[in-house]
Amino acid sequence: MRVLVAPNAFRGGPGARWVADALASGLAGAVDEVVAVPLSDGGDGALEVLEDLVGGHRVAVEAEDPLGAPVSAEYLVADDGTAFVETARASGLTLVADRPRRPLAATTRGTGQLIAHAVAHGATRVVVTAGGTASVDLGAGALAALGVRFLDEAGQPVAAGPGDLVRVRSADTGPAVDLLRDVRIEVLSDVFTPLGRNVDRFGAQKGVTASDAVVIRAALDAVATALGDRDGTLADTRLLGAGGGLVAGLHAVFDAPVRHGGEFFASLAGLADRIDRADLVLTAEGRVDHGSWDGKVTGLVAGMAVARGKPVVVVAGEVSLPDHDLPAGVRCVELGLRPPLPGQAETAERRHALARAARSALDLGAVSNAS
Repeated sequence: MRVLVAPNAFRGGPGARWVADALASGLAGAVDEVVAVPLSDGGDGALEVLEDLVGGHRVAVEAEDPLGAPVSAEYLVADDGTAFVETARASGLTLVADRPRRPLAATTRGTGQLIAHAVAHGATRVVVTAGGTASVDLGAGALAALGVRFLDEAGQPVAAGPGDLVRVRSADTGPAVDLLRDVRIEVLSDVFTPLGRNVDRFGAQKGVTASDAVVIRAALDAVATALGDRDGTLADTRLLGAGGGLVAGLHAVFDAPVRHGGEFFASLAGLADRIDRADLVLTAEGRVDHGSWDGKVTGLVAGMAVARGKPVVVVAGEVSLPDHDLPAGVRCVELGLRPPLPGQAETAERRHALARAARSALDLGAVSNAS
């Protein structure tokens, strides 16, 4: 029996490489072959997976976290010179996990600082993986760090937090466009969600209250209009809601092409061919819910496996869907562990739990084959 292990990172938990190794350890001696392929959808942990797939070296930069505190964040320079910027490294929700949520103040400024540093050091192609942000600012923070000036009705500068962005009436994008004139910016979106549905779908995890949501929606409308969107295209287009709208902002100002992150990583990893050669496909993520089928690695891997007639099992820290809500042909194994505390994700207990789950997946895969 040949098993393909193709997990995502667990948000706030272990990385995809560590999860893949732990799952594979549970299959040792029980199957003929295990192929481990850590994956990403463009959210937390993307940089580690990219490092495995494209090589290169990391560059550390002092940047601002979502609430303006200093943070040391890294981006990756691949062997071909492409700079890969993982938004979650400087603007991620996990960076403020131990502080009160402040969604009206949180921005993506740190991500813009990483992009600016890469460009200043010679990058002519920058790929931004946009998932996992703590903010819903339409990328205003990142754009401001790259030189965009947001102005109020009197022509005075406006800060990049959503609480201030409601006053935006125009935007001077010239300095940013000049800065990146010879640079190709590309964006990877970890969800299919359009900008107009971002607050409804992801607001709660970022601490957005009902009253905050009213302000944030007004801010998004104001910034989108200032960036030239007069007909609601930014709000309605799939993929542009990722990263709290960072994808939409980069697309609007730099005409950055947008791709689905999971498909990008799957192509790099040769996932389709690997699934074809497998007898059982095992994937994993921290939490399985309805959002798992909205562009996440779990949904992508499962969909590709089912389409090829392969049994697929998802291992998750938590499963919040009943079996009858899972797509046909997909089964789940829940770890039964509490989410890890910061810095305590990669423990022996979690590794053993993942190994046990992998062995359980073998039984579920056998049942699927039999049926």
